Amino acid sequence: MSQTVMEWTLAQAHLLMMTMNSLGFSFGQILMAAVAYGLRHWALLQLALSTPFFLCFAYSWWLPESAQWLLSMGKVDQGLQELQRVASINRKRTTGDTLTKEALLSAMQEELSGPQASASLGTLFHMPGLRLRTWISMLCWFTFGFTFYGLVLDLQALGSSNIFLLQVLIGVVDIPTKMGTQLLLDRLGRRPTQASSLVLSGLCILANTLVPHEMGPLCSALAVLGLGSLGAAFSCITVYSGELFPTVLRMTAVGLGQMAARGGAMLGPLVRLLGIHNPWLPLLVYGVVPVLGGLAALLLPETQNLPLPDTLQDVQNQAVKKATHSTPAPSVLTSTRL
Repeated sequence: MSQTVMEWTLAQAHLLMMTMNSLGFSFGQILMAAVAYGLRHWALLQLALSTPFFLCFAYSWWLPESAQWLLSMGKVDQGLQELQRVASINRKRTTGDTLTKEALLSAMQEELSGPQASASLGTLFHMPGLRLRTWISMLCWFTFGFTFYGLVLDLQALGSSNIFLLQVLIGVVDIPTKMGTQLLLDRLGRRPTQASSLVLSGLCILANTLVPHEMGPLCSALAVLGLGSLGAAFSCITVYSGELFPTVLRMTAVGLGQMAARGGAMLGPLVRLLGIHNPWLPLLVYGVVPVLGGLAALLLPETQNLPLPDTLQDVQNQAVKKATHSTPAPSVLTSTRL
């Protein structure tokens, strides 16, 4: 859903919209702590937290498909229908009336006439321009899920006596952190922000291994700072991964990343079993993984001020051109900006 939001939004508003989208995670964190405080039975808590998913499933059928994706896949009629629908919603009927199939085909003529490579799941792992992006993007997603859920599912190990309050603090700190991340992404770029947020979270967790367990407030402060940095990393990867891949494979690539995050969320809590050998060994693992993920993110290309790639050829062109801060040339799909 977040990638659909990105494709429907002006390039200048990508950061703002994706930040607002990721803030739902922060407010959900705060609300979860409040619900858990009121519902102490695990079965009732599980039921209460699962109900919103059914509501999301119901309204998702009315969400418009991305016109950019439809046009990139050659579904011009459906893309035109969605563009006219959005123009009507935005009360720009005049603009919608000027959108015709012939106008779209004329704008897309250069892309449709060029060589078109097949786009499939295997392309992400075999195409030289995409292979490295795919693996490192999946590693960043995995790092977030592995470290975040490994820590938040056992907050007592971080020296906190009130896990409900600490959950709320994590959500509260996450809000300004993600807003600050928007500024960093705009000023520093995607690659340094992604790398620094992961490395900082890992260093905070590693620092917690050196703090005596009796110093509970300091342990909690480091934990909140580390998890807040992970929130910044999550906000960054949702933007970054959408800009790394072409429209024809964007949802597939982001889906792989989210699967990696789910895999990390399943493996993360199991690391706690290492505590039978050394009580600080789990925190050591949780700290090292994001540091390595942050260093690996430095191998990714910078995507700031670059237009969203639509085809595989666009990715190959980006691989041979140096990213600049100049205003990019208008995309053939500028008609989606209604």
